[in-house]
Amino acid sequence: MHTLKKGIEILDYIVKAPKGVTASEISKHFSMSISNACKYLVVFTEYGYLTRRDGKTYHPGFKLLEYGSIILRRFDIRDMAHKDLVDLMTKTGQTVHLIIKDGFEGVYLDKVEGINSIPMVSKIGMRAPLYSTSAGKAILAHLPAKEFEEYLSAVRLIKRTEKTITDIQKLRDEIARIKTRGYAVDNEESEVGIKCIGAVILNHESYPIAAISISGAASVLSDDVIESLSIKVVDCAKLISQKLGYKHI
Repeated sequence: MHTLKKGIEILDYIVKAPKGVTASEISKHFSMSISNACKYLVVFTEYGYLTRRDGKTYHPGFKLLEYGSIILRRFDIRDMAHKDLVDLMTKTGQTVHLIIKDGFEGVYLDKVEGINSIPMVSKIGMRAPLYSTSAGKAILAHLPAKEFEEYLSAVRLIKRTEKTITDIQKLRDEIARIKTRGYAVDNEESEVGIKCIGAVILNHESYPIAAISISGAASVLSDDVIESLSIKVVDCAKLISQKLGYKHI
């Protein structure tokens, strides 16, 4: 067990190192002889976990990349997040949505009806614009600057209600506010009579792959209520992000 633990520690050290690591560095860092360090390195290299370059430095091998790809293919964000969505619904009493980013649109992956839910058009599998939904705007607020500009150039801002933001500068201002306060609000911009609060879900690369939102009657979700419930929405989104490997710096 000690040997296995030490091997994992060595592999972790090399994977996180900014550049290649030599056997002597491993020997020094882990207080072991160079011969013992080489034994670990030889085995890891033989199985593809490490690769040796220039005859002396060791780097992460393609076997690790292969494992990463397998894990990502098997990872189902809907299954992973569902219990958290149910918990958020219980805490807020509002309908909860999980939306994943797909190109320049959002797709509803899950929906948990609130105990005080009212009829709304959203359904699992339905596509929705990012600019008029709270979840979508939360995603836009965390896109890399270049990708956000590409979005603005490619997407036509169409009015869905009288309150939909269709002016590019006004949308920029809205996104700036979202970045500052940490959550987004859909003020009847997508559906008349419905307000929503959204928060982004970030993956292990700090990329906004999805978002969650709660939706309820505009008459119930006053500014004070929104501010209070937003804390629960953001906390839930952070929890899901952490499960995806996101680490806040």
